[in-house]
Amino acid sequence: MKRKIAFLLVCMFQTLIAQNSSNTEFDLIKEKVVAQYINAPLKAKNEAYQLYKLAKTNDQKIIAYRYLGYIHDYSGNVDSARYFYQKQLQFSKEHFLAKEPYYQSVIDYATWGINYVDSNVLIEELTQALLKINESQFPQQKGLMYMLMGDLFLREKQLEKANEYLDKSFRLIRGKSSEQEYYLRKSEVALKKGDYLNAKENLLTGFALFDEKDVYDYPLFLNKLGYVYLLLGDIENSNQCLYESLHYQRKNGFSSLLSSTYLNLSHLARIEKNERLIKFNLDKALEFNQGNILVLKDIYLAYKDYYSSQGDFLNENESLALFNKINDSIFNVEKAKLGSDLESRFQLRENKKELALKEKIIQKEQKIKSQFVIGFGILLVLLVTLIGVYFNKIKTQKKLRNNQKLLHEEQLKSMLENQRTEIIKEKIKAKSEERSRLSLELHDGIANEIGALKVALTNEKVLDANAINSVVDKIDKLYNEVRDWSHDLNSDKILDIEFSQLIHSLCLIPEKKGIKIHKNILIDEKINTLDDSILLNIYRIIQEAINNILKHAYASEIQLDIIQSESEIFLIIKDNGVGFSKNSSKSGIGLKNIEKRIETLKGKFYLITSDQGTTLDIKLPI
Repeated sequence: MKRKIAFLLVCMFQTLIAQNSSNTEFDLIKEKVVAQYINAPLKAKNEAYQLYKLAKTNDQKIIAYRYLGYIHDYSGNVDSARYFYQKQLQFSKEHFLAKEPYYQSVIDYATWGINYVDSNVLIEELTQALLKINESQFPQQKGLMYMLMGDLFLREKQLEKANEYLDKSFRLIRGKSSEQEYYLRKSEVALKKGDYLNAKENLLTGFALFDEKDVYDYPLFLNKLGYVYLLLGDIENSNQCLYESLHYQRKNGFSSLLSSTYLNLSHLARIEKNERLIKFNLDKALEFNQGNILVLKDIYLAYKDYYSSQGDFLNENESLALFNKINDSIFNVEKAKLGSDLESRFQLRENKKELALKEKIIQKEQKIKSQFVIGFGILLVLLVTLIGVYFNKIKTQKKLRNNQKLLHEEQLKSMLENQRTEIIKEKIKAKSEERSRLSLELHDGIANEIGALKVALTNEKVLDANAINSVVDKIDKLYNEVRDWSHDLNSDKILDIEFSQLIHSLCLIPEKKGIKIHKNILIDEKINTLDDSILLNIYRIIQEAINNILKHAYASEIQLDIIQSESEIFLIIKDNGVGFSKNSSKSGIGLKNIEKRIETLKGKFYLITSDQGTTLDIKLPI
């Protein structure tokens, strides 16, 4: 007996542990589903079915039905969504009538059913729920049901009633998502009225409330905006909105919107007279339609217009027949009668509530009137005090602004003086560096050549014809060098010429010496407006590079690229010479001069050298 009791206690304990474990597992999976069902419904499907299997209590079951409905809805599975939304609604009526889960079930079913369920059925469900609901206890739910009633009257083209219910909903609903839904529906009413500008303003107001893009309503708003821009003739914005909507639908698996978006793109292609794109988008719209008969009706109407423009009368008649078949299946008259009857019953109940509320308001107003005079006197005193403080503040701010203006002017003068000083220093530094370089070139180049000539003339008492010719050639060379240095030093004369002509003239020097030069100069008139010091430094950099090639590279070809962008100049100087060691004293001086000038211009350069040639790549800001 004791063993049996012990065994039963153990079993009970294990059962309790299993239940606690199951509850914990349910909550963990629910968190995953909540995090994924909007942005990634396909990923959340498996977890939702696990939730369904683990559900033990009524609360857990209604949650499982709800999220399975959401996921199949966002994934575009109409039949599965219908099954779980109806299951949720029936279950809530049996176990949660006049409680929050019941009202949420009605809202979910009506939200989904706008495109798939007869309006009469939805109006009846909403009316029954509104008659039961306590506004003070469930204001948000009542506001959402008002919004859905507005949707249904909008669907039936009863625009004034739709506006009335939408405005009622806006007084009750809270939160960005609900506000977005309100502005979306207001835009639909404006569209039905043909007020496209008002529709656009409502959509843009709701669109501005989005904090993230990977949610279902983001591509929905873009699709609507694209359609409104299309009606307004704004083709560029329409195109941008529709294709961005398509991108986020595909990215997040929101396939239920694809049919409508492709239909709008076919309208856009029709305006652009792109026949191939019209047909492509209509085929896609038909392919992705998942039972939305209103969109399907418009698709067949668009097919009919397309085949008519193509002269394909057989397909035109077939499309027209399909359009008429869908159109005839919508019983507008009967639905309007039943909807009006149910709405009037609800309105009568609402009027009784409003009368009772008005009686209470009248009693409160009598008390308020007695307090109004006292309150008005206090406000008047406060107002006079605030006006005095305000004018005193304005006077103080005016003095402060004047002082700040004077201080700013002084700071500006000081800054301009500092800039002038820096410019003068840079010019002095540049001239000093130029003199140092000239001194070095005269010493190492021209002075050495003159010394060599002197030795040759002193050692040879009698000079033959060849020796004389050699001396004359060296003298010519020295003359040309001295002349080149004279031209180089005359910077004012250089800057009198346009920069492009200046570069072309510089390229003539290697050409005269038999070196082939390939030029790729892509600059415009803007370069001639640069500061003289910048142009001179750019010219000196190119000149120094070409001189180094002529003196040391033994090259037969030079490639010179000058490319100007909006904010930079790119210089690429390349030769097919013998290259050099970066530590060589022959080339080191020229490179240092180039490097200093690039540093002055706050640029960058890269040097690549080998026995196959040298490339100097320079980037300068302008």
